[in-house]
Amino acid sequence: MITMSVRLLIVDDDERERIVLRYVLEQIKDVTIVGEAAHGLEALLLCQEKKVDLVFLDITMPEMGGLETAHKLKQLKDLPLFAFITVKKDMAVKAYELGALDYIVKPIEQSRIEHTIERAKQQIAHQDIIEEMVKSKLKERIDLILESYRDYEIYSNKLPVREKGKVSLLNQEDIIFCESQGKKVYIYTCDGGYPSNYTLNELENRLRSSNFFRAHQAFIVNINFIKEIINFGEGSYLLHLENCAKDIILSRSKAKLLRQKLGI
Repeated sequence: MITMSVRLLIVDDDERERIVLRYVLEQIKDVTIVGEAAHGLEALLLCQEKKVDLVFLDITMPEMGGLETAHKLKQLKDLPLFAFITVKKDMAVKAYELGALDYIVKPIEQSRIEHTIERAKQQIAHQDIIEEMVKSKLKERIDLILESYRDYEIYSNKLPVREKGKVSLLNQEDIIFCESQGKKVYIYTCDGGYPSNYTLNELENRLRSSNFFRAHQAFIVNINFIKEIINFGEGSYLLHLENCAKDIILSRSKAKLLRQKLGI
């Protein structure tokens, strides 16, 4: 048996029937009766005001009968389980078509009610497990997204480079390649090279990934300037660039990624 408290709502227009059902429920462990309703509309209001796990519904009630009430319950944001307790024996099919947990014919017996409550516990536990799994998967997804963007910032198309007491704003589309030379990183355009205080990792995050590619541990290249890819032997390649006399090394580990990026 599953140990958990089930919050119940009793709905019956006959006060005597409500008293009998309440007495039976009070003999059962792990049950909390959160309220009673004499008609369907009152039941709907109580379900909106309180947390209800299971509604025991009579079918024959004035104004809004049990079947109509069940239909309305299914439209609530926090849908409770519902079971019918009635003198009618011929409405079970319609009840189950609406999604009823159970259909109990009066006079009620405690063992029968206990069985229904145990089934409710199983469904609630199952739903809790599913919700926990969904939350866990969602959290994993959010954590993954946050991790990938942790060191990422959105910048303008301009790349600021400090030099000789001034700051030059380079257009990203004018950058041909970036190279790490010892402890210094240089950014090359058609106008020449600019020493920078960036690391290649910082530039890799800052430059637009659609245009720039980390070809080697020491190079980032603007793929729009790649003119030729030359086989250098043993799986290594050289990149010939437009408007640039320097050849860029393409490492073996990066060659396949570049081919995919270029659709080769």
